Amino acid sequence: MNTQCDVALPPTPASRLMTRDAAPWLRLLTRSAPIALGLVSVLLGLLVTLRLYATGQLLFALIALAVVAAGVFVYAHAKATAWRFLFPGLLGATLFVVLPIAYTISLSTSNYASQNLLTFGRATEFLLTQRYLPEGAQRYEFALLPDGKKHRARLESETGEVFLSEPFTLGHSTAPVCVRPVPQADTTGAADTATLVREVAALKTLTLQLPNGSVAQMSGLRSFDESRLLYRRNPDGSLTNQQDQSRLHANRQTGYYETDTGERVAPGFAVWVGAAQYLRLLTDAGLSEPFLKVFAWTFAYSLLTVGISFAIGLLLASLLSWQELAFRDTYKLLYYLPNAVPGLIATLIVRMMFFTNTGEVNAVLDTVFGIRPEWYATPALARTMVLIVSIWLCFPYMMMVCLGLIRAIPQDLYEASALAGAGPIANLRYITLPLIARPALPLLIASFAFTFNNAGLILYLTDGGPSYLDTREPIGTTDLLSSAAYRIAFTGGSNFGLAAAISVLLFAIVAVLAFASLRLSKSGELTD
Repeated sequence: MNTQCDVALPPTPASRLMTRDAAPWLRLLTRSAPIALGLVSVLLGLLVTLRLYATGQLLFALIALAVVAAGVFVYAHAKATAWRFLFPGLLGATLFVVLPIAYTISLSTSNYASQNLLTFGRATEFLLTQRYLPEGAQRYEFALLPDGKKHRARLESETGEVFLSEPFTLGHSTAPVCVRPVPQADTTGAADTATLVREVAALKTLTLQLPNGSVAQMSGLRSFDESRLLYRRNPDGSLTNQQDQSRLHANRQTGYYETDTGERVAPGFAVWVGAAQYLRLLTDAGLSEPFLKVFAWTFAYSLLTVGISFAIGLLLASLLSWQELAFRDTYKLLYYLPNAVPGLIATLIVRMMFFTNTGEVNAVLDTVFGIRPEWYATPALARTMVLIVSIWLCFPYMMMVCLGLIRAIPQDLYEASALAGAGPIANLRYITLPLIARPALPLLIASFAFTFNNAGLILYLTDGGPSYLDTREPIGTTDLLSSAAYRIAFTGGSNFGLAAAISVLLFAIVAVLAFASLRLSKSGELTD
């Protein structure tokens, strides 16, 4: 209970001493915590940079170093105070938007594919490690036996002859280790599979000198043989096949080592091809025609889906805006249900409904009209099915958008229109549409861009089929540009360079359309 006698007492000497003692520590902690956090961040950034450089990723190491340097400058320099609030956002946009776009563009200028994944150096190293078994060469069963701190190798030929090597130290035997025939060599204590796996790197460097002058090297976890290196590098960079004396030359245009007759030898290597992937989309006889059909179908699909969905949504929104309509909220809920179900689940359910023999759609059509359409085998029917499903999934969103826009229209306009004797169609044409067109345009653009890139619906519903028969790439009649790029990249030949080229074109098309539509909306030409 507060009274006039309740006055604030001055701090005691002990409390003043505690305040003076605690304040410096608190100030020190407040000042040192950001510095410590910054030092830890810099050290982690440098560690990531070193790891990237050690693994041969020079470009990504330079990018990481640039990010660390920019962060140090922004947060340590007094004149960069304003940038401290923008740096995290700019860094995120650079890492997750700019870099992926730049990487996709760079990928589209290469022949990067499942057969051309390696760099030139890695492909050359792979070929130089290939071995062949000459005629009459022997294979030996191998066992690693302990001998004190060293080991011995036991070999047994296919004819039952047994050889035992001199003692050697794993990983330190650079010269060939001699082996000699023995009547029998006890395999007690031989290394188990786990030990062989652990020491496989050292065993691959082990060379055993056989009594007949040949050498044997590891060919399997428990086998050695007298195989020899298949290729030898020449001074001019070509490779000589030591089995048939043919020569391989690196072709920087195709990304393969090739023989004198033009035969390619796998694996290939990635090379820069410039605009070859883009030109292939337009000039390759087995790709250009299906690609142009997919291009046209993507535009038609996007326009029809957005246009029809918006028309249905606007019609339903106009009806549900009628105040005298009973159970309006119930209708809204029922119409919005397709958007409440996860898209993947809804698509898979609808896919089963369109099955030829067991689907509910064909069951109804068979009962009423006596027909069972082949929805997944006929291109026209497959595209119709895709449009039906896409519109069914999109119109609830358009309905909710139109409901919100119609509510923003002043009711006085409709009342004045009613006094003038105008009907619902006139209200829709002269009041509703002109007033919602401008605010709806950005949403229609976003819906068009989403539909243009809606690869998930195609992959889950039809997987792009039915396929075109006149192309080497996995492209189907219901494929959109995005789903075609996905299938080219991750199915069939896994042509990542070609898929990246399609992705770049797709990005450019959507960006240009969005920019043009926004400029049109800004200038007010649509309303006029």
